Parts: sequence; C-alpha cells; structure tokens
Amino acid sequence: MSKWTLAFIVSATAGLVLPAYLQTNFVTQIASTIERPLLTGWTGFGDFVTNFSLSYSGQFIDMLSNWVIVSGVLGGLVYFFFSKEHTGLFGKASRYGIWILMLTFGASFGYTVMGRISLLVGRLTFLFGDWAGII
Repeated sequence: MSKWTLAFIVSATAGLVLPAYLQTNFVTQIASTIERPLLTGWTGFGDFVTNFSLSYSGQFIDMLSNWVIVSGVLGGLVYFFFSKEHTGLFGKASRYGIWILMLTFGASFGYTVMGRISLLVGRLTFLFGDWAGII
C-alpha cells in the first residue's frame, strides 16, 4: 500500500510543478533569446558612427553581445543536430557551437570556483582575524 501512496504523491507533485517549471526555466529563456534585437536602437549608419561608443552601455557593445548570443545559440543547436553530417559550412557552424559551449561551461565552472574561494577567504579572515586575533 505504501508504494501506491508514494507513487500518487510523486506523480501529483510532478504534474503540479512541471507547468510552472517549463514556464519559468524553459519558455522564458527561449523567448528572451528570440526577442533579442540584432540592431539595437538602429536609426541609421550616420547616427551610429556619430554616437559610436565602446562603453558597456553603448549601442555597439549591445549589438555585438546580441549577435554573439544569437550566433552562439544557433551554433550550439547545430552542434546537437545529428541528422546531418558535420561537413562544410554545417561543420564550421558545429565547430563554432563546440567552442561557444566550452567557453560558457568554462566560465560557469570558473565562476563557481571563484565563489567558493571567496567564501573560503571570508571564513579564514573571520577565523584568523576576528576570532583568533592573529591578523
């Protein structure tokens, strides 16, 4: 009898959580990638050259980052498309997708390690500075 009860609880929870999970983690990410404007605030080439800026909030950096994100997503999708042989232009797009995936996974891992090291430094500072009074 306990198996039936546990099966009901697990299936009911999965059925209730799945739509919310798909909406928040799946559909929202796809929509934000599709809605990226490749020409951000484009009013013409003359205005683009006149107001050219390499600052983080500048139009050029915004357009460049949008192009990198969209091309990276397409390259990653091409890499995982196994119905066609990866040769020619398709192979080059697949290779670009591999590089984008390696960069993003590496950055994610580096960020995790950096966060853990920061937590360790904070604990060591507390132990040797505030608690033991050595520093």
